[in-house]
Amino acid sequence: MKQVKKHDYDTFVKELEQIDIPHEQLEESYIKSIIRFQKEKRNRQRKWQGIVVTCALLLLFVTSIRISPAFASAIAKIPGFAPLVQMITYDKGVEDILHNNYYEELGLSQTKNGLTFTLQGVIADETGMILPYTFSAPFDVRHLEIKETELRQNGRVLPAGMSYSWYDEKETFLIEEKLEATFKDPISYDNAEFELYIQFDDAKQTEFTIPFLLKKPIAKTKTYELNEKMSFEEQHIIVKSVSISPLRTGITIALDPNNEMRILGFDDIRLLDETGEEWTTISNGLTGTGNLIDGEETVFMQSNYFREPKKLTLSIGKVKALPKGQDFIEVDFKQKKVLSKPPLPGLKVQVNKQMVTINVPTSYKDKNISLLGTAIDANGETVYSNSGSSHRPDENVIEQTETYDIKEVVNPVRIYFTHYENFLDGTQTVEIPLK
Repeated sequence: MKQVKKHDYDTFVKELEQIDIPHEQLEESYIKSIIRFQKEKRNRQRKWQGIVVTCALLLLFVTSIRISPAFASAIAKIPGFAPLVQMITYDKGVEDILHNNYYEELGLSQTKNGLTFTLQGVIADETGMILPYTFSAPFDVRHLEIKETELRQNGRVLPAGMSYSWYDEKETFLIEEKLEATFKDPISYDNAEFELYIQFDDAKQTEFTIPFLLKKPIAKTKTYELNEKMSFEEQHIIVKSVSISPLRTGITIALDPNNEMRILGFDDIRLLDETGEEWTTISNGLTGTGNLIDGEETVFMQSNYFREPKKLTLSIGKVKALPKGQDFIEVDFKQKKVLSKPPLPGLKVQVNKQMVTINVPTSYKDKNISLLGTAIDANGETVYSNSGSSHRPDENVIEQTETYDIKEVVNPVRIYFTHYENFLDGTQTVEIPLK
């Protein structure tokens, strides 16, 4: 190591002594730094206190909505809150989403031709998106329809089923609802830039294109392969898999083609954890994909994604079925005739040039149910329709009217039931192998 000579050291000390040190300025800087540190510490404390208060308010908000209808009604009157209140009321999975801060707030608004559309936020996962929104106009919007909706990613229209509800009995200038996108296949979120396109059927055919960016990470779907057989009065189904994402739980069910009866659906599907808490089918939103008439469908249920159950049991009961050959009606639109119908108690059918009206008895109270599904003409082509159903509890009757597009139809047309209250005995369960 190189030694420092005494002469050099003495010279260095003298030079240091000659430097004018600003003691007052240093002391002032020191005091300022202490004050700044204390202020930043208080700000950090306030920030964390704010987060704690926000979380507490959110917990109170979510819990109170489910416990108190009066509180839910009051909160729903605050602009922008109605869609969230509605979702929490009908779906415990959305309650968990808010508890776990998975909802992404956006608040993106556009105004065109006097109409204002605001995309309030988004809940996104690998199965789809829920997009709460508000829409206002300077006129009654009860009968204004959404003409077209698209969800785009990087300029490309995503292959997604888009659904929405829009109903109000009284005059209103404001709609607070949600759009629901269900992906045919899981999409990649590597590019999280999206656009929502929506066109209304007003006089000017107003269009909105709302770009939005997702910043929160997307949760991965938990999938459990089962391939478990269940039997109800010798009619068999296969529970193929259970997939759980934040938005929904999907139960994929296949039918045994050798069944003597056609299974129409399942009125009692539940997931139960080790405490006995039930997670049921979705009652206000998209209920499934696929079609049992094709042999397989996926039934959507509420999601317990953010729970960590020790045990999870799938229970299926109240299986609706009709004998094959008695599971459809046959009509001739040209002759305005019902050619055949099954001998089911209380069944009434009427047909005119392009409409079919059907009545069936029901034991349900205030439940919207679709009675008719797939329609096939004499050439095996699908006949499409717009449907509407009404429930008459005083008469214990469900009535549904279908209006069919019959331009290219070759009569007769066979229309298959999706609902009739003929239940097979028994309830079956299967344990889900949690990983």
